[in-house]
Amino acid sequence: MKISGLIVAAGLSSRMNDFKPLMEIENKPLIINTINSLRKSGIEDINIVVGYRAKDIERCVKNENVNIIYNNDYNNTFMYDSFKLGLEKIKDNCDAVTFLPGDVGFVSKYTIDLLVKEIYKDKSKIVYPVYKDVMGHPPIISSICFDYLLNYNGKNGLKGGMEYFEECSKKIDTPDKFILCDMDYKEEFYKVKHDFENRQILSLEECIYLLSYFHVPNSIINHGKKVKEICEDLSNSINKNKKIINIDLIKSASILHDIKRQEKNHADLGADLLESLGYDKIAYIVRSHMKLKNEMEDVINENTILYYGDKLVVEDEFVDLNKRFQEKLNKYNDNEEIQANIMKKYKTTLKIKSNIISIIGRNEYEKLENKWRGYKDDLFK
Repeated sequence: MKISGLIVAAGLSSRMNDFKPLMEIENKPLIINTINSLRKSGIEDINIVVGYRAKDIERCVKNENVNIIYNNDYNNTFMYDSFKLGLEKIKDNCDAVTFLPGDVGFVSKYTIDLLVKEIYKDKSKIVYPVYKDVMGHPPIISSICFDYLLNYNGKNGLKGGMEYFEECSKKIDTPDKFILCDMDYKEEFYKVKHDFENRQILSLEECIYLLSYFHVPNSIINHGKKVKEICEDLSNSINKNKKIINIDLIKSASILHDIKRQEKNHADLGADLLESLGYDKIAYIVRSHMKLKNEMEDVINENTILYYGDKLVVEDEFVDLNKRFQEKLNKYNDNEEIQANIMKKYKTTLKIKSNIISIIGRNEYEKLENKWRGYKDDLFK
């Protein structure tokens, strides 16, 4: 089954008072981000319908290996007309088309992979992504629909054409809010820009929503909350002395670090999942929470803080390091290889603890430990 990508970027962007396809977020034009959204999911046949400022778009995408389709009557036509022009050109060479307006540039790999998997599996005529009950982009449209859509009068745009297939279409939930990021006005552009540039900073509610979406049990969620408490406390204390920890980033990573805990190699699988959702900085921290690279053991950063904080929590309770590792050694007392691995982790953990104490001081560290145990401060005055 061949799935092509169809991007429409022919309009005047009159409500924006700027030219949307070439407006930049994270130093990339929106049209490049839109191409990348498709390409990350392995969609190689990408077609762009251009009209207004066609030459500028062509120059922008000249190295992107895309096909250009011209709407020379862009001044007197609508988006649906551009969609039909594009569909007419590609209809005989694909089994389905993924459609994106040129300004919806931040759909995650996870979302498009999910839609592609569904249209392969279910043979639905159209598959839509949905975020919190709101339908967004991109729909993936089966070739079964092409003739009808090409003959539809366009009265209610693409939405009107696709309504004909409503009974044999499917809506797929995704945790990806960027499927809704259509932007027509400057304030909408600035909001999307802010949200995308700060996508690694998730609120507690957003993290819990993500964990719930992936059916993570409450026991694992509560473990993450306790690890977050410890990592946040350590990071705040460290930053009082040296501003070296991104607090927002470590909070997100610590809550989400066990998102794939129920599967083998959960650190890598969790990181892969988070990367596919666009959370690459969080993923980088999560990937190392079970095994640090050797060069990281002597530094204090978000990776080592999460690695250390996770070792201090069993289920949702703070535990003594010595006791935790001794119990693990006892459990595998007949397996020298596993014991050697446990001892290596123990030494790494103690090294990180020593490095933390060298920054925040032993008194401050002991106060934090008492807090994590649930002791009240006034008992130790």
